[in-house]
Amino acid sequence: METAGHCQSVLAAAGRVDLVFSLMNRLPIHNPEIVVPALCEMAGIPHVGARPNIRALAEDKWLSKHAARSAGLPVAEGAVYADAQSLMVPPGFAGPYFVKNRFGAASEGVSPDSIQDDWAGAARVAGQLLERGMEVLVEAYAPGIDITVPVLGGAQPLFLGVVRPGSDRIGGIITEDLKRDDPLGYQLFDAGSLVPQLRDDVRALWGLAGPMDYFRLDYRFDPQSGRRVFLEFNICCHIGRSGAICLAAGQWGLSQADVLGHVVEFSLRRQASQRSRPWVF
Repeated sequence: METAGHCQSVLAAAGRVDLVFSLMNRLPIHNPEIVVPALCEMAGIPHVGARPNIRALAEDKWLSKHAARSAGLPVAEGAVYADAQSLMVPPGFAGPYFVKNRFGAASEGVSPDSIQDDWAGAARVAGQLLERGMEVLVEAYAPGIDITVPVLGGAQPLFLGVVRPGSDRIGGIITEDLKRDDPLGYQLFDAGSLVPQLRDDVRALWGLAGPMDYFRLDYRFDPQSGRRVFLEFNICCHIGRSGAICLAAGQWGLSQADVLGHVVEFSLRRQASQRSRPWVF
């Protein structure tokens, strides 16, 4: 096993490694999650996750919302804002609003201020994110709680269960500080009659974007009404012992090592025809 701290190391690894497992998402560029998969494709090296175009789709919460809607998943109304001038025009739906980064990992840009009752407040928060260099996605706020559905790749996607991330923030939302520090952890969630719908969502998303080695579907769920709203899907997400994936897998008697072994084996099988190949520029 080799480790590297810079994405360009991939280019020197062709012919020497069987598989690249990258969790790199902190480069000071837009959409850093796409860099390593794209370099692996260029070098002809199998890599954990999915093809770069699918990684890019997952990282764009606006485009993935449209893709999910086309596959039949329920999503909230939304609008995107790329500059301060565009904030002069409110979205074509009423508040309350939820303001977040269109891209980015670890709930970057999400704070208690992300929930705003009116457009004046939403535009103010959106402007602050734009000043931080983020494009902004404004959604119709969905009341309820956050839940996530961990899935492993396979001949058919393996639905592991439903997990609820802990939150003590307004609206039960997962803010940037909670996601980074994870002080409240995760717990298994009894989704009851919602499970068949979530399984259908997993199959629909797999049909649209699969195969993927492992991933998570994130939702807002209102226990009062039973309404679920798909938020996004995450590829190559946290796979630590205390995370949602290992917690869900544990109820089936699977350890972290079992999960990692499955991911690596499926990824290698998925890319069995991948070989290092010469390129002419």
